[in-house]
Parts: sequence; structure tokens; C-alpha cells
Amino acid sequence: MSTQSWLPLMEYSNKYRVSLSTLRRRIKAGEIEYKFAEGKYLIKDGPLQHSMSSGLEAVAPPSSVSPQIQSSNVSESDQDQFWRTTQGLLNEIKKAYSLILQEKEEQILQLKEEVADLKTLVRVLEEDNDRLKRTIAPPNLDFDLGLEA
Repeated sequence: MSTQSWLPLMEYSNKYRVSLSTLRRRIKAGEIEYKFAEGKYLIKDGPLQHSMSSGLEAVAPPSSVSPQIQSSNVSESDQDQFWRTTQGLLNEIKKAYSLILQEKEEQILQLKEEVADLKTLVRVLEEDNDRLKRTIAPPNLDFDLGLEA
């Protein structure tokens, strides 16, 4: 029976070169065996392919990074899996980006409407101010002087 140690997310991320967001996402999805102790998530020390219940494999480096690793350790199916995983993650990022852009466009439209409303309000208030000035102050000072004499 082998005893595996548990690593905090940051250490695991650095050791196995997996992003923290990926680890958190997989913990949330229940794809990784983990513990929650003293306010921290801990993951079993080992590559993702060994600790995940869904059978997904850890992401291998691209072939341009290390040709030696490609020829000796990584099979064609591993490369295919890597590219499929990469393409899936890229599609998720694109969807998230599109959603954020759509939300921002809606916010911009709402702000433009608010600006137009505020401009209308300013115009109305300026017209009221001008009308009140004309009503209170007489337009001709000679007229006021003539009444007092």
C-alpha cells in the first residue's frame, strides 16, 4: 500500500505545471481527489491522470517545447488528447470572452441611455433657469429707475 502525501493547490500547481483555475474547476466538478483542511484545499501528490476519477489525462507540453520528450515518452494518442484538450479549453475561453463582451456592450448601451437622459435633464433645467431669471429680473434697468423717481 503506497501512502501519498497531500499538497496545497499552489505547490501542486508549481510541481505539475497546472493552473490554479484548472485545479479549482476540477475540484468543483469532482474530478480530483481532494481534502479541505484548515481552510485550504489539498490534492494528492501525483499527476492529474492518477488522481482524477473522470479519466482525463494531465496536459503534456507541446511538441515544440521538448522534442526529446515527444519522441521518448509521449505517444501519438497522448498528443491527440493534448490537442483535443487544448482546443476544448480554447473554446471555453472564447465562449467566456464572448459572454463578457456581450455584457459589456449591454452596459455601454445602458450608460449611453443614462447619458442621454442626463443631457435632457440638464437642458430642461437650464431652460427653467433662464425663464426664472427673465421673470425675476426686469429686462430694462431704466424702467426700474423711472418707478422710483
